[in-house]
Amino acid sequence: MSTYVDEGVVLRRVDYGEADRILTVLTRQHGKIGVIAKAVRRSGSHLASHSDLFARSTMQIARGRGELDVLVQAQRAGPVPPAGDARRAACAALCAELADRVLEGGHPLDEGLYELVAAALEECADSSRDPRAAVAWFARRMIDRLGYAPELRNCAGCSRVLDEVPAHFSAAGGGLLCDACAAADPGAVPCPVRVIKVLRVMEAEDAGLYARLRLDAPTLEVLETVVERELEQHVDRRLRSLGVMRSLWTAGTPGYP
Repeated sequence: MSTYVDEGVVLRRVDYGEADRILTVLTRQHGKIGVIAKAVRRSGSHLASHSDLFARSTMQIARGRGELDVLVQAQRAGPVPPAGDARRAACAALCAELADRVLEGGHPLDEGLYELVAAALEECADSSRDPRAAVAWFARRMIDRLGYAPELRNCAGCSRVLDEVPAHFSAAGGGLLCDACAAADPGAVPCPVRVIKVLRVMEAEDAGLYARLRLDAPTLEVLETVVERELEQHVDRRLRSLGVMRSLWTAGTPGYP
C-alpha cells in the first residue's frame, strides 16, 4: 500500500465503528480528502491528539482501496482552540464548516487557499486576538471565492458614487446602498463610516493592514451581522455552526466584550 506525506487541517470528524473515526482533511497538496483514523478513539492512541478537530498536522497517509485513505501517522504542526473556550471553538467550527462547504473534494487547491484556512483556525485559537475578527475575514474571503464580491464604492442600487457617510449593506442587493435605495431592502444593515472602511480593507485582501486594525465591539458586531447576512444569502444550506456562534455572541461569554 503506497503512502504519501502532506500537511493538513481536520475540518470534520465522524465516529465510525467501535474505535475508528472518519476525518475530512484539507491538505496542502492534495486538496480536501476523506481519511479514516483507525482505533483513534481507544485509550492511549498516539494519533488522537494529533488528529483532533481543527488540528493542523503533518500526516503520513496510506492510499486506500475505496474512497477513504488511511491515516498512518500524524504530528501536530499548529495550535487548536482550547477545549474549554466555547467562543473560540464555535468560531473555529464555523470556519471549518464554511471551508468544507465551499471547497470541493478531489481537486488541488488554488495557491494560498490552504494557508488561508489554516491561518483562520489558528487565529481562532490565538488568545491575543478576538476570534470574531478572524471569522469575519475568513468568511469574506470564502464569499469572494463563491463569486459574490459586494459593491462597496458605488451604490449597488443606483450606481451613484457613495460619499464618506454612513450607508446600508444589502446582501440581497449586492453591496452598499445609499439612503434612497436602502428603503427597498428593510433588512439592510446600517453601516457607519468606520465599518465601511474596514469592509474596503477586506475587499483589498490586505491581511496585514486588517490584522493591525483595532476593531472595537460595535464595529465587530456590525461586521458579524454583514457576514451573517451574506452567508445566509449565498450559501445554499444554512451553516449549523452559524447558529451556535450567534447564540454565544447574543448570550455573552466570560472573557469577551
